[in-house]
Amino acid sequence: MIKLNKASKTMEKETKISLEEFEIFKSEKEKPLLIWAFIGDSFFLIATFIVQFVYQEIFQTGILSWKNYFILVAGNLLLFFGVFFLWRKGHKTWLWKYVFVIFGIILLTTWIYLTDPKYTRTMFTPILLVIALSGGLFYEINLAILATLIGGIAYSFILLHYSHLGSLPPPYEIYLTFLFFILTLLFTFVTVKRTKIYLIELLEKRRELEEAKSVLEVKVEARTKELRELTQGLEGKIKARTKELQERVNQLERFQKLTIGRELKMVELKKEIEKLKEELEKYLRAPGGSL
Repeated sequence: MIKLNKASKTMEKETKISLEEFEIFKSEKEKPLLIWAFIGDSFFLIATFIVQFVYQEIFQTGILSWKNYFILVAGNLLLFFGVFFLWRKGHKTWLWKYVFVIFGIILLTTWIYLTDPKYTRTMFTPILLVIALSGGLFYEINLAILATLIGGIAYSFILLHYSHLGSLPPPYEIYLTFLFFILTLLFTFVTVKRTKIYLIELLEKRRELEEAKSVLEVKVEARTKELRELTQGLEGKIKARTKELQERVNQLERFQKLTIGRELKMVELKKEIEKLKEELEKYLRAPGGSL
């Protein structure tokens, strides 16, 4: 029982660490999204300007007046720079995420509201995309739920506006749109859940690898230190042995010099003895020579 409690506490601790790592990982990966959002927003503004110019000035369809268009562009820029300001001021990531998603849906709803109803049926798709992307890009179920609620309220507001204009869509289209809202939320929920599980598992594996790497680094460092000490000890022993051998060599050289000197002295003495012998023989051979 005690072992089970310890194992349970260990698992809870590891799960908590994994979730904390996931939040840190998520925060790190969400920051570059702001750059991509800026690129996408710039492309969106350029594309809508071209479409607006073509349909307003060339075809003169009157889908959206220039006044309303620039109001929407101003709202778009205000949204983006507001998010950028929050990010630069160091506010928490969740704040600018929620601002981006909520006001993004409001901006799209305003765009639909100001556009001729004959051309706005396909414009509900971006709201569904915002719901899906808010969960998929930010790994946030709560954000996707909030986006779905705001999207549903916004769509209801548009339907009320269309009813006043007398151009309410057919009932089946309304039902399908709300159904798509729910299906998008469910799909996002499942996708985010699975992605979160996979990411947590990957982060756990990464943590295990980092821990193993740290252990190996400690072992390698200890082994390197041991080898360094052993090398230093061997170097000391080699130096001492070399010094000892050098002293012996010096002694041998001195002894050799003494030996050679003695041999040379002996040779000289032998020569002197031979010389004395020769002189003695000459003396004895000489007439009148005697000892």
